[in-house]
Amino acid sequence: MRLGAPWGSRIGPDRILALSMLACALLGTALLYGHAMQTLADRRARLVQALEIRAVALDGILSERLRQMETLSRRAALFLAQNPPPVVAAPGSPLARFLESNPDEAADRLFSLDPSPRTIGTLLALPTVAARRRTGLYRPDPVAWHREAAMALTLAPLADAIRTSHPDTLRIYYASAAGLVHVDPGDTEGATALLDGFAAQEPFRRAAPEVNPLRRPFWTVLSDTAGGRLAAAVAPVDQDGLFLGIYAQEVPLPDPGAAPAPGTVLALLDRDGTVLAANAAPGRTAPAPGERLPGAEALPDGPGLSRSGDSLVAVQVLDAAPWRLVLILPVGGFRMAVLTETVLSLGTVLALLLGSLLLAYRLMERILREREQAAAAERAARAEAEKTLEELRAAHDELDFLNREKTRFFSLISHDLRGPFNALLGMTQELADHAGRMSPDAVADFARCTHDSARKAFDMLENLLQWSRVQMSGKPFAPAVFDLRAVVTDAMGDVASMAAAKQVALLDAVGDRWVLADRTMLLAVLRNLLVNAVKFSHPAGVVHVTSRAEGDRVEVAVTDHGIGMERAQVAELLRAGSGGQGSRPGTRGEQGTGLGMTLVRELVLRHGGDLRVESEVGRGTTVSFTVPLATAPSEDRRHPSQTPL
Repeated sequence: MRLGAPWGSRIGPDRILALSMLACALLGTALLYGHAMQTLADRRARLVQALEIRAVALDGILSERLRQMETLSRRAALFLAQNPPPVVAAPGSPLARFLESNPDEAADRLFSLDPSPRTIGTLLALPTVAARRRTGLYRPDPVAWHREAAMALTLAPLADAIRTSHPDTLRIYYASAAGLVHVDPGDTEGATALLDGFAAQEPFRRAAPEVNPLRRPFWTVLSDTAGGRLAAAVAPVDQDGLFLGIYAQEVPLPDPGAAPAPGTVLALLDRDGTVLAANAAPGRTAPAPGERLPGAEALPDGPGLSRSGDSLVAVQVLDAAPWRLVLILPVGGFRMAVLTETVLSLGTVLALLLGSLLLAYRLMERILREREQAAAAERAARAEAEKTLEELRAAHDELDFLNREKTRFFSLISHDLRGPFNALLGMTQELADHAGRMSPDAVADFARCTHDSARKAFDMLENLLQWSRVQMSGKPFAPAVFDLRAVVTDAMGDVASMAAAKQVALLDAVGDRWVLADRTMLLAVLRNLLVNAVKFSHPAGVVHVTSRAEGDRVEVAVTDHGIGMERAQVAELLRAGSGGQGSRPGTRGEQGTGLGMTLVRELVLRHGGDLRVESEVGRGTTVSFTVPLATAPSEDRRHPSQTPL
C-alpha cells in the first residue's frame, strides 16, 4: 500500500476511476465472450445429440421392418425344407382352389385365388409356358412352384399380422422367380401389375445372388404407380443355395422427424445425395423429395458440425439402410440465436440486480403483511375451532340418536317376537294335550298355523341378523359376477307359499342381465321387497320384477298393484334412521316390524346404489334400487385351426 500511494497520487483519482471502469468493462466483455462461446458449444452439442438420437430411433424402426421380412424369409425356407415335393393339396383347401383355377395351364390365363378370407391375400401365378418366356424368371420343373404357393398361403396369416400391426404398411408381398406373387392385403389389380414387372424392378434385381451373395435383407427406394416414392424392406428367400424370390414390405418413406431447433432443416438422403424426405423449422423451406442436395458429395460422414458453404451441416449415417440423416442450419442464423440467448442471459442478470434494489422495500411490505396475516390466521383458527366444536356436537347428537334408535328398535323386535313365539307355545301345548282327540283336519289346521308363526319368527330373526351384521360390519361384503335372473328366481321361491296363500301371481321380467354384487345381500333385498309387495297386494293380484340398464348400473324394480302409500308415508319410509317405526298391516291383516325396509336400505347403500319408492294410494307401489352392471363371463375360446392346403 505504501509503495502504491505515490503512484496513485501521480495518476490522480479521476484516472484511477476511469481505469477501474475500463477494467470492469474489459472483464465484462471477457465474461460475455466466454459465455457466448460456451453457449455456442453447448448448442452445437445439443444439436448433434438430437441428430444422433433421431438416427438411433430411425435405425430402430428400419431394423424392425427388416427383421420382420427376415422372419418371413426364414419361415419360408423352413417350410420348404420340411415339405419336400410333391405337394398334395387337400380337396377344397385354398391351395386346391388355386391350382384348379387353371387346371389345363392355358397360356392366356393366370392361376389365381381371390382374397377370401381376408388373411389369405391375393395369390397369382403365370402358367408354365408364360413363365418360361419371361425375362428374369425360370421354371425348370412345371410343378415345383406348387411348394412355393403352399408356402405363401401358409405364411399369409403371419404377413397379414405384420401388416396390420403397422398401419402405415402399404403391402407385403412374396415375388418368386418361378412367376408367382402373393400380395397382402388382397388386391387383384395390384397383384397383376406386380406379376407383370417385378422381375425387372430394383428390389428383385438387388436380391439376386450376383448382387447380394450373402442374402442379406436391405432397404431400397422405388416409385409407386401415382408417381410418388416409396421405401421397401426386402429379404431374399433361398432353398439349399438356390435363389427363389423375395419377401418385401412397402411403406412410405420414413419421416426424418421435426427440425430440432429454429432455422434448421432435417433431411433424409440416399447414397447419391438425393432427398428422400425433409422437414424444416418455421421460417425455412425444406428441399423437395427427389431433389439433389447441393454439395452432397462433399458432406462429411461424421456427426460433428462442419462448415459447408453458408451452412453448418451434421451427418449421421444409418446402419439399417444406405441412407444418411443430415442436419442443416445457416451460420448467420445460428450465431444470431446464440447472440440472442447471450443477450437474454445478460438481461436476466440486470433484472436480478434491479430486483435486489426492490428487495428492501418488499421486506418492509412483507413484515406488515405477515402481521396482518397472523391476525387473520388467528381469527380463522378461532372460527375453525368453533366449526369443529359444532361438528363434534352434531356428531354426538347423531350418535346419541342412533343409539336410542337401536335401543328402541331392539325393544320393539323383542316385543314383536313374543307374539309368534306365544302363538307357537300355545298351539304346540294344545297339540300336546289334545292331539289324540282332534280330527286330522284340526291337526292339519294347527300345523299350518304353527308353520306360519314359525315362518314369521324366522323371517323376523333372519332380517334382524342381517341388519345387525351390517350395522356392526360383521358380515363381509363379497361382490361377484352372477346372473340376476337366478337370484330373482330364488327370492320368488322363498315367498312362493305366501303368494300362493293370497293367490298373488309373481312375474319375472328382469331379462338376461349380469350384475356385480353380494349374492346373499341381493337375495335378502329382493326377498324383503317381494314379501312387502305380496303383503300389500289384494288377493288374486300380480307382483312383477323388472330391470333396466342405467349406464354402468342396472335398476331392479318390484311393482305391486295393492293399497299404495301417501307421500308422507313414502318420505318416512325413505328417511334414514326410520327403521323400526312400525309397519302397516297387509290386506289380510298381516303384521310386520318395518325391519325389512331398514335392511333393504342398508344393503343397497352397501352396493353404492339408490333406493327409490313410487306409490299412489289405491294404485300400488314400485320400489326400485340400483346395483353395478357386469358383462356375462365369456366362454374359453380355442385357437382356430390352420387352413388346410
